[in-house]
Amino acid sequence: MVLTVGRSPVRALRNHGQGRVSLVESQDPVPGPGDALVRIEASAVCGSERGALMEGVDGNTGHEAAGTLVDPGSSRFRAGDRVGLSAVVGCGECDRCTARQELHCRRGPCSAAKSGGWHAELAVVSPSALRELPPGMDAGVGALFTGDALGVPSRGYGRVPSEPAERVLVIGLGPVGLGHVLVRAFEGAEVVAIEPAEFRRDLALKLGARAVGRPGDDIGHRPRLVIECSGRPESIAYALDVVDNGGVVLQSGECHSDVLINPSDTFIRREITYTGAWYYATEDYPAMCALHERGLPLAHMCTHDVDAAHAQDAITDFLGQRAGKVLLRWS
Repeated sequence: MVLTVGRSPVRALRNHGQGRVSLVESQDPVPGPGDALVRIEASAVCGSERGALMEGVDGNTGHEAAGTLVDPGSSRFRAGDRVGLSAVVGCGECDRCTARQELHCRRGPCSAAKSGGWHAELAVVSPSALRELPPGMDAGVGALFTGDALGVPSRGYGRVPSEPAERVLVIGLGPVGLGHVLVRAFEGAEVVAIEPAEFRRDLALKLGARAVGRPGDDIGHRPRLVIECSGRPESIAYALDVVDNGGVVLQSGECHSDVLINPSDTFIRREITYTGAWYYATEDYPAMCALHERGLPLAHMCTHDVDAAHAQDAITDFLGQRAGKVLLRWS
């Protein structure tokens, strides 16, 4: 079954650069063979959108969303089902995809979006992007649940677990860093964090951090695990310096710059492990659902929950580091 959608203009967010956005109208996107069509109820702003918002790149860069299926395409779902969306898909055929590890697709992982970004009322997506939402879950929470907000820290926890009462340092409290704080604290770790913005420091304490300081503050004894979320070369160097001997630095913030490292002093003699975690894969989804079932307060990450018509003020706060997760409501 396919729900009927009229050929009327639909609203979508457009970036104009310098942090300015507006709602524009376009015709309904038309799904290709096998593709799914989703009526977006809520979308979330990701920290990775900062550059595009400032530069006006790509018009609409939303990639965290949840809503109702209009056309399920070739998926196992039915029209009317409520779903969240995963932004990354694979070919579905190689050994890594069949092992539910599409982040490492042999043909290269790609975007699930088929009609532009997901800050919009309607979106065409790959059918493999669809994620079943837990019964009764609000669409705003669903956008966080199936996007970066939970997916990234959940995969990071799976790759590098922490023990209850173990000290974990999180560097950088953008949306992903806040997600790491929430998940690690929920799992019982003693989370400390470093962040220059006062608003984000205060929010991290509400999400379970034991202590939060500014860059340069004394963090006390060395942690076994450091999660670097800022992506700044100097912060990466600091993470490798401050982690305890034999410890792990988990890189979660994107960084495309060179970082000067002395392998003998860092990796050989101090026996430090340096690894990363990027987004999440289908293999991670059961653990994410288990966190929800155990009561993870994911909604506490959201500080701005607004109708899409009022997106500008919320995004201005986001760019000014006065926000956690920003939710835009489309219905």
